[in-house]
Amino acid sequence: MLKYIKMETIIRKSGLLIFLLNQKLRMLFHVRILRNHNTIILFILLMCFTTLLIGFWGIGFSINKIILYSTITIIALFLALLLIGSLNEAKRLKKNGLFSYFQFNRSNLNGISLVDLGFSLADLEKFNLILNNIQPNEKIDFHLVSDNRTAADYKKLFRILHLLIIGGIKDFKKERKEKLFKFIQSTFTLNGSEVNMASLNSRFSEWVNESETEFSENLKPFQKILSR
Repeated sequence: MLKYIKMETIIRKSGLLIFLLNQKLRMLFHVRILRNHNTIILFILLMCFTTLLIGFWGIGFSINKIILYSTITIIALFLALLLIGSLNEAKRLKKNGLFSYFQFNRSNLNGISLVDLGFSLADLEKFNLILNNIQPNEKIDFHLVSDNRTAADYKKLFRILHLLIIGGIKDFKKERKEKLFKFIQSTFTLNGSEVNMASLNSRFSEWVNESETEFSENLKPFQKILSR
């Protein structure tokens, strides 16, 4: 009986250890490795380079040949991944119309606190689709409000998009600004309400006309969140 109890205890503790280790590995994989295209490609190249080194060493090649052959293979693999990624990106751009107009500097928000950005945790999958130029089936509700108001703050949403879209949005004029407004209107609701285009335009003008100091200071909280 005593041996049975000890065995049961060992099984439970080892099971808990495996469960926690699995959670840590999954978190590491999704937060670090799948963070964006760069980290995914870097991970693939690193794993392949390590495998090649071990494989060539096992065959018995000299150090010089191991380094030479591994380097050539990795360069060829990198070029192949670059070509495949570019072709897939071109297909997405062609397919998704308005959602292909903007290019984002991340492919997902895994590991980012969506609540701090003003979004629900349930919207993570939809937001990741947007970052990959794919239109989600439902709009995403933005909750961050202005000081002493209940309405969502358009300018805070502009700041988030400014940091996510390659090149930023501050200098958008005419056609690019119109595309941005249509993108926001078709993608987001603001604290449960549909986007008001007149308010969107006036808030954008206020935002781009902030002083450099104010503009920079207001970006910092969102930069901190998105850099995690």
